[in-house]
Amino acid sequence: MTATLLCGCGVSPSSPSDARGSLSVGIEAAPGALDPRLVADANASRISALVSCALMEPDAQGGYASSLAEDWQRQSDGSWLVRLRRNALFHDGQPVTARDVAATYRSVLDPTLASPKRAALAAVKSVEAVAADRVRFVLLEPDAAFFDGATLGILPAAQASGALGVDDPIGCGPYRIARRGRDGEVQLAAFAQWFGGSPTLAAITFRVVPDATMRVLELRHGSLDLVENALEPDAVAYLARNQSRVRVVTGPYDAVQYLGFNHRNPFLRDVRVRRAIAYAIDREAIVAHVLRGQATVASGMLPPHHWAFEGNVRRYDYDPTRARRLLDRAGLADPDADGPQARFHLRYRTSTVELRRRIAEVLAAQLAEVGIALDIESNEWGTFFDDVRRGDFDLYALAWIGIRDPDLMRVAFHSQMTAPAGANRGFFADTAIDRLAVRARRATATEQRKRLYARLQRRSAARLPYVFLWWPLNVTVLSTRVEGFEPATSGDLGGLAFAHLAAQR
Repeated sequence: MTATLLCGCGVSPSSPSDARGSLSVGIEAAPGALDPRLVADANASRISALVSCALMEPDAQGGYASSLAEDWQRQSDGSWLVRLRRNALFHDGQPVTARDVAATYRSVLDPTLASPKRAALAAVKSVEAVAADRVRFVLLEPDAAFFDGATLGILPAAQASGALGVDDPIGCGPYRIARRGRDGEVQLAAFAQWFGGSPTLAAITFRVVPDATMRVLELRHGSLDLVENALEPDAVAYLARNQSRVRVVTGPYDAVQYLGFNHRNPFLRDVRVRRAIAYAIDREAIVAHVLRGQATVASGMLPPHHWAFEGNVRRYDYDPTRARRLLDRAGLADPDADGPQARFHLRYRTSTVELRRRIAEVLAAQLAEVGIALDIESNEWGTFFDDVRRGDFDLYALAWIGIRDPDLMRVAFHSQMTAPAGANRGFFADTAIDRLAVRARRATATEQRKRLYARLQRRSAARLPYVFLWWPLNVTVLSTRVEGFEPATSGDLGGLAFAHLAAQR
């Protein structure tokens, strides 16, 4: 069987003669690792998508389009033979070969690297270069999520062969890393030899602007050209009313905000306590008043526009009376009948971003109403995220961004997907969910996968490995000078490669 896929890279559209300017993107925190094998946060993902290239890339329809891979041939033994395009170059001018692809994938499969991408390659047994432009993937079993693993950014074999991550990866995407500042700033320069066509913007700079008010002022004054999902909801509403120099674009987002539990905590190990917490949170009020309507209350991980979304699941509408009753049944009686004394305390970890701290305070107030005290601990992003990955929390809130294949539920829920193998950071375990997640991954027919993932969503809604809070909108604020760019549901900024800047207005 041969699978020939349409190339998603295309060629550069026509643009005005002054298009090759420099665009400035504002981000709220310094990006983490830019090595495509180790990328784990939203800002690093946005930058990596411009620097790296992969066998496949997400398309606008929720599927995948070819990038480095020109076609895929399914062999009689179940392996895949991938033919690479021959005109792809790394930023140092060297050709991208099968050896580079194989080396990159082998490094991710090696557990010593502790790559968060390894979980998506669970079914890959081996990867070998069989010719300069041919790579063979041998699978342990059928894997419906295999194309999702094919979105891994490729490194030169010399960089991929080391046991540690790479600080300044050499990519093969439309932009190369020109400079990295101590404050987290990353300057990208156009790579004219990119196989997708010469980028129309000469440079893109990602600037760290930690203060939310300053991000708004710099957008208004023109020193920032774009900010995506990094503005306070009140600021977005203000800018939407005053669009003389900026425009606000909102749309669906492949993302979900969630509350994570440490299931080793003796209180949180009890599903009645987790359900009580879910009933105690007034998500409708938070969405309406804190988020200014820029989200929708979630019933699960997959957003409603996802092909595998299942809406017929157990829901947790705001019901503090029911929450108190569940806590009583769990043997956690209120010691002073709705007085100031708490039933128990939990450590809630969050970042220092103002919106995140405000949400934490609202959650603390709502949970206090049912007798649960939250001790809020906020740290700058890097420290906070490291603590979460180490399991140093009782509760935390984060978002999954770029949700494509529903196999993410296996990576997040399965008992063997605890860090660093996967994203089960709270040590959740449920044998029925484990079985469903593995069966769904092995299923090859779309309808069969959809049925299995529907069952998985219903089971997870009952057992609550997480409380899924809301599906945020993708909110992009950009200068009216930015033309030819439309935000993607994934939050990916790859479309900037063919955007341009109009003359100052």
